[in-house]
Amino acid sequence: MITFPDTEKKIKGRISAYKSALNKELKEYDLINDRAGKRYLLFSLYFVLNDLKKSEKYFEWYQTVFNDDVGEPVQKLCWALSLYRMDRRKEAQYMLADLMLSNLYIIPQLLDQPIEKYDIWQFSSDGDMDYFDYIPDEVLSEVTVEDMNWIKECHDSFMFQRIRQRYIKIYGQLKDVKDAAARKKLLNESYTLLDQLSPEFKPGISG
Repeated sequence: MITFPDTEKKIKGRISAYKSALNKELKEYDLINDRAGKRYLLFSLYFVLNDLKKSEKYFEWYQTVFNDDVGEPVQKLCWALSLYRMDRRKEAQYMLADLMLSNLYIIPQLLDQPIEKYDIWQFSSDGDMDYFDYIPDEVLSEVTVEDMNWIKECHDSFMFQRIRQRYIKIYGQLKDVKDAAARKKLLNESYTLLDQLSPEFKPGISG
C-alpha cells in the first residue's frame, strides 16, 4: 500500500518522480512495464492534489500510452471523481460504472451500505471484497459530500442496476461454465455492458 506524502510539496515531488521514471522507461525501451503500478498511483496523487488541469493532462497522456490497459479500482475511483469535478459527466459516469464492475463492493462500502458477497467468477484479486482497504486514507478524506451524493445517484440509478445485475448473472454463470465457446460468448457480452453509457469513452475493459 502506498505511503502518502504528507504535504502538497511532497505530493508534487512524488508526482514528478513517478512521471520522470515512466517517461524514462518509455524513452529507453519504447514501452513501459511499470510493475510497481506508478501509473495508477499517479491518479491518487493528482486526486488528493485536486489540480484538475494537470490531472486532465495526465489522463490524456495515460490514455495515449496505456490505451489497452485494464486499470485498477482505486485508479478508477479517483479518475471518475476527477472527471465529475471537471464537469465531464458522461465520461465520469462511464468510469464510475467501470469501477463498479471491476469491484462490486467498493461503492457500497463507500456509501456505508450493506455488503452482499457474490458467488461469481473473478479474473483477478482486484474484485475482492477487502480491496477497499487499499484505498489510501488521504484519498477517502478528499471525497466530498457532493461526490458521495453523485456516486449514490449513479449507483442507485436504473441503468447502473441493470448493468450490475447482468454482470453478476454473467459472472455467476462463468463460475460453472467450462465450454470455451460458451465462456467466450458470455465474456464478449460482459465487455459490451458499458456501451449503453458512453461507448465513445473506453479507457479499458473490466472483466
